[in-house]
Amino acid sequence: MFLIEAEGKDLLRRHGIAVPAGQLVTDPSDIGVPDSPVAIKAQVLAGKRGKAGLVRLALPEEAEAVARAILGAAGPTAPPLLLEEQIGISAEYYLSWAIDDVAQKLALSFSVKGGVEVEENAGALRVLHVDPLKDLRPHHLLEFLAGCGVSGRQLGAAARFAARLMTVFGQEDALLVEINPLAVTTTGELIALDAKIVLDDNAAHRHLDWESLRSRAIEMEAMAPLERRAAQLGTTFVELDGSIALLTGGAGLGMAIVDMLSDEGLHPANFVDAPGGTTAETFGKQAALVFERATADEVKAILLYLTLTATSLKQSVGGLIAFLERNPPPKPLVVGLVATGSSTREMSVEEASQRFRALGYECYTELVEIVDRLKCIA
Repeated sequence: MFLIEAEGKDLLRRHGIAVPAGQLVTDPSDIGVPDSPVAIKAQVLAGKRGKAGLVRLALPEEAEAVARAILGAAGPTAPPLLLEEQIGISAEYYLSWAIDDVAQKLALSFSVKGGVEVEENAGALRVLHVDPLKDLRPHHLLEFLAGCGVSGRQLGAAARFAARLMTVFGQEDALLVEINPLAVTTTGELIALDAKIVLDDNAAHRHLDWESLRSRAIEMEAMAPLERRAAQLGTTFVELDGSIALLTGGAGLGMAIVDMLSDEGLHPANFVDAPGGTTAETFGKQAALVFERATADEVKAILLYLTLTATSLKQSVGGLIAFLERNPPPKPLVVGLVATGSSTREMSVEEASQRFRALGYECYTELVEIVDRLKCIA
């Protein structure tokens, strides 16, 4: 889940990280005349807000008019607005924590040239990989930050800020915590002027308050109807502009099939995954969504593709056959099946294929065969 800036800063504030004083407003008429100059920011789940005219500075007497101008630039959605005190800035850094899947470590990214033009100063960005299983102290980061160009009083402050932010990253089950800019104030303090935070939906069961966040409501409003219903059912469904509806097990397998089909000129109509794992119940929910997506005119076929290594092939096939008997697919169904190891102890792949064919569904074990058949249909 992508947090709007206001809720991202609320999260940081709870952990004792400095952020500007601010308030969330939904009606410009409620702004009145602030006591000092303000920054007004549209709370949308999109980047580059400044370049889109959704972040502006205003004198106290201009605040309401500037807020209305921002809402005009935002279009018909009328997002909430974050009204913040302006901060005197002497420098802008970039700092983020993320997960590096390849290195299997956390990645600290830092640059002394942050702000709206951070992409144009990519050469100044440095990355440090950190073992998440080891205790991180500010002094562990001093050499890295000094190499990035931080010096003087700010060196210790930046090390403390980064170490504390890593703690936030772990405790809040985040996938990304990005502070850009991390401002050095005219008095030498560090303060998070912006916050881009993405939380891991797989950890939602540990954070029951997430469902009540405004960010979740905004995210749901932006979804297509099928995507919204999937989210309410606890599964992931993404509509794509293609002609092959996909019913696959596992996010990694699903994305691999999306890429494979796309490389062959067969464009998927959806991606589906169950973050908490696939059970008979969640599979049924996913299949219902996929079959509904397949009713669209542009969808020509459905691909059901499964790989099994330990789960019983006999039980899986029995469940699938029973489901298909109750829920006939709306478009031609192609079944792809790969099973090895202990999954085949009760039923061979050939026996499983025969069961699908007896029901009228073509079953293949080779991707090349699947691609050829889908090309004939679509």
